[in-house]
Amino acid sequence: MYYKDTGFRALYKNFVAFTLRDNLKQCIDNYPNADKANCILTYGYIDHDAGLTMEILAAGIKDGDSFTFFDTSTKARAFIRVGAIIEDEFFFFDDKDGELSKRYSEKLDVLNHYAVSEEIEETRKMAFLDKSRHEYYPDDVMVYLTKQGLRPEGCWVRIIGLGDHFIMGTLLNEPNQNFGYHKGEKIAFFVQQQEDKSVILYTDMTPSRKLTAEDLEDGTLLKEAVSIFNKERTEEHFIDILEFLRDSYVWIPCNAVFSDVDMAEFEKVLKESGDNLSSIVGKTFRNKENIRMIPDILQNGEQFFFPVFSSAEEMGEYGKHFSKVQKHILEVIPMARNNDKKVSGIVLNAFTEPFVLDAELFDMVENMKSRLE
Repeated sequence: MYYKDTGFRALYKNFVAFTLRDNLKQCIDNYPNADKANCILTYGYIDHDAGLTMEILAAGIKDGDSFTFFDTSTKARAFIRVGAIIEDEFFFFDDKDGELSKRYSEKLDVLNHYAVSEEIEETRKMAFLDKSRHEYYPDDVMVYLTKQGLRPEGCWVRIIGLGDHFIMGTLLNEPNQNFGYHKGEKIAFFVQQQEDKSVILYTDMTPSRKLTAEDLEDGTLLKEAVSIFNKERTEEHFIDILEFLRDSYVWIPCNAVFSDVDMAEFEKVLKESGDNLSSIVGKTFRNKENIRMIPDILQNGEQFFFPVFSSAEEMGEYGKHFSKVQKHILEVIPMARNNDKKVSGIVLNAFTEPFVLDAELFDMVENMKSRLE
């Protein structure tokens, strides 16, 4: 078998032997019985930044169709990028009994360092992406950037996340045209099937519409965008939400926490009133130190979410138990990102028609261009 004929999955997370060519001999200098070897046993993994890589587990001897592999090196580690062995024939070993995994567990445990999120791992299983993948870097795909007035332009994008209807990635090269996005910035892209059944990846960077602060002031436009998206989950409607949200002020339910000084003063007032609490009705209490506003956090199963609302009224009964603070979404995202609960996302209008902005999309919204005129 050859890499070019089989693709990365034939090597990924598999035990594979290669003939020991001269250019590989130096890789196993510190491995037991390297001087006797005419082949090597490897295990395939993906370095998210450096691409498909073969970890060398042991030196070995190939005699006809028979293979003998020696012990691994406990002091040295060696690996080969797939580009160096792309033309080489390889031999696949099915480890159903787990013998190889057990024998070389020390080396395999090191590879846990290269584990990625479940979302990235899921995209590696998507065969329809294969024609768009880089030959040596399975997490890098060719995405066509489009924008009204410009020619479609292909750029390499490294996959970093997966949504229900889109894929997240980071631009790896600077576009030749002015799409408004640059190398290193995060974009959402989509899958489109052509008439000939082939698949391309694209993202439309044409602003959906210009906005004014007045358009977004009461939260109605944002709320309506979510409603439309929930009825028809298209790319256009999804981008509408992100663009509206990017420029919106939202309401946060918070618990007001007094400082120790102010709390002591307040308790003193209560004590002086005795049993006649009605005597303090209408009196003004002035805090001497800042009052901390602690945002409420919602929990769904084992996940935590940072709740925001398009308007104070949208909180309904739930909101009666909290103080309400209005902040711009670009102020809210750092609050959610740095919350002690390690939230999975920001949930908008959780108790009516919700929309969840996944934590993986925080950077994307922060990097979006404002649509305000």
